[in-house]
Amino acid sequence: MDKTISWTEKVYTGHWLMDLGYRDYIAARVLLNNNQVIQGLTLASTSVEKYLKAIIVFSLKERENYYYHFDRFEKLKNILSRVNGDITKDWDPLFIEILENAFRIRYYDKIEEQIFMGFFMNQFIGELDSTIDCLEKFILNAENDGTPFSAYNRAIKIKDPHLFENNYVLRKEGKKEFMEKPDFGFSIHIRMGDVIQNEKVVKGENIINKYEGRMSKFTEFY
Repeated sequence: MDKTISWTEKVYTGHWLMDLGYRDYIAARVLLNNNQVIQGLTLASTSVEKYLKAIIVFSLKERENYYYHFDRFEKLKNILSRVNGDITKDWDPLFIEILENAFRIRYYDKIEEQIFMGFFMNQFIGELDSTIDCLEKFILNAENDGTPFSAYNRAIKIKDPHLFENNYVLRKEGKKEFMEKPDFGFSIHIRMGDVIQNEKVVKGENIINKYEGRMSKFTEFY
């Protein structure tokens, strides 16, 4: 089997994945900023996944299987390490855990164990924004192309309000100050029984956290 991959195919597929990733990202922002939590988390997960796959595709020397989702995040990490370097190694562990669980809850019929997620909305959005910004810059630098070819950079140029709303990165706010703003905490508990689906979202308002480089867990489960 011929494993050759052409430059044209890599560029086309990589840019296509970036474009799809950005669409999921902007939709996730809109949903999360309007407290549509589970839907927003799902799209945040697929967005980051597609950006990581774009980095893999741009870096490939020959064809290989990279069709893993966030429920098999370690597989994506291993490929990244091999073809370019693991850009995820310094990511917030809670952020990764939420993205992994967010993918799992897309398929309720396959949930075998209870899923708990507890986080603060501003902190998650802040981590998502900084991650996408870093992924975009990483790809831009790796491609050695100074032109703003991506949907993300085009949206920055026109100051798309869906992108700039509550975005500390593009508003040039300090991350610590942003992450310590009064925040909404969400606890999500999903349990599958024999014949029922039990999903709870518990919200706490106007909570102030300390941010020391890691997201805080919200632990008010009922």
